[in-house]
Amino acid sequence: MRYFHKFFLSITLILTAALAVMEYSCVAFSLNHSFRRAQDSGLMQHQLIKHTIQSTILNTLSGGIVPEPRLSAIGENAAGLLGTGGGLLLAGEADGIYYSDLAFPQDFGDIQEGYINYQVVREDGAVSLIIKSEFTQSGRRLFLVTKQDISQVFSEAENLLAQCTRLYFLILAASTAAALGLSWALTRPLTILRRATRAFGNGDYSFRANIHARDEIGGLAQDYNKMADTVEEKIRELEAAASRQKRFTANFAHELKTPMTSVIGYADMIYQRKLSEEETEQAAWFIMNEGMRLEALSFKLMDLFALDQTGFTLEETEITTVMQDAQASLLPSAEKRGVEFVCQAEPAWVRLEYDLFKTLLLNLLDNALKSGGKHVTLLGRAEKELYCVSVSDDGRGIPSDELMRITEAFYMVDKSRSRREHGAGLGLALCARIAGIHGTKLEYVSETGKGTTVSFTLRKEAEGDEA
Repeated sequence: MRYFHKFFLSITLILTAALAVMEYSCVAFSLNHSFRRAQDSGLMQHQLIKHTIQSTILNTLSGGIVPEPRLSAIGENAAGLLGTGGGLLLAGEADGIYYSDLAFPQDFGDIQEGYINYQVVREDGAVSLIIKSEFTQSGRRLFLVTKQDISQVFSEAENLLAQCTRLYFLILAASTAAALGLSWALTRPLTILRRATRAFGNGDYSFRANIHARDEIGGLAQDYNKMADTVEEKIRELEAAASRQKRFTANFAHELKTPMTSVIGYADMIYQRKLSEEETEQAAWFIMNEGMRLEALSFKLMDLFALDQTGFTLEETEITTVMQDAQASLLPSAEKRGVEFVCQAEPAWVRLEYDLFKTLLLNLLDNALKSGGKHVTLLGRAEKELYCVSVSDDGRGIPSDELMRITEAFYMVDKSRSRREHGAGLGLALCARIAGIHGTKLEYVSETGKGTTVSFTLRKEAEGDEA
């Protein structure tokens, strides 16, 4: 059974029971109250008649004895006090009934002196209150029975019951409609949440529970939406990672196939044909060149895998040391290319892994030297609590639509130039990983034909502290 039905039926049953109890209590209270008033009135009237009979007997004593005809007349006169629907019976213990206008016989065996008995009798659709008492007057033991019609009390109760029943069904119908609306309003957010979870389970990760309530269910919907946002983001990241992995595999196969094809082709040519010394040297040069590219590719791949699997300890280091070391390593290459290479670094202490950081600088500087420009600058400057490192060149630059992909493995802006330089498209991917290990991120500013600047920041340490 759905929660909506459970909730609706529960409210309806509670309302039905509550209204029924209220109706019963109202009618029972009214009937009990009216009956007590009728009972009190009947008892008072019975006592009044009894005192009237006693007074009349005292006033008409003749020789201490009241004759039976006179007692019959006294009873008849007293019966007139009961009004319409009433009745009276006056009897003596020894003489029997003096007067009676009751339609049914009475038993006096249960009457005790000093006590008043009463009972409710239904006869021919009428309800009567029968009151019995016993008293002794002038040496005679007399029995008095009065009947009072209380049909109106029960008639009023029946009318009240009918009105309450009509009101009961009217209120029940209105309450049922209200319960239906309330159940729908309270369970609708749960239905929306259920629809959202089903859509999410079926792969629609953009579906959200559009609930704006400020109660617990609204809070649950907000928590669900936050969870869905997180899961969707993770799924998108996984999809992007899978896509990158697919491109990585395809690019790796392509990059491996191209030099291998050249190596196999030239080796087959040397093996199958008799070449001149010049042709053999040229073929050997191509084989060596492609072999060097394969070697560079393998080294870069090993570096990438090592970064994924190894933990590194960052130690406090004077940054100018590693920057000048990187400059010294590449000065011969810069001179060979005819590039002016300048290093300007302000002294500061930072936390870094020396070899990895040097690899980062070497890759960035190597790309700058290969950019086709005439000037390369390695700049380090202190800015309050941070230290900014930048590598700038005035080379060919990088198109704006290529900047977002330059850190992808095997991605090359100019593939022919990269292969001539034994590039594999892994240098900047390696730099991005190393920057992440140092808690920073590479930022690129480039303009086609004017050059490129790559920068990142490190947090400074207190000068002279030892690791």
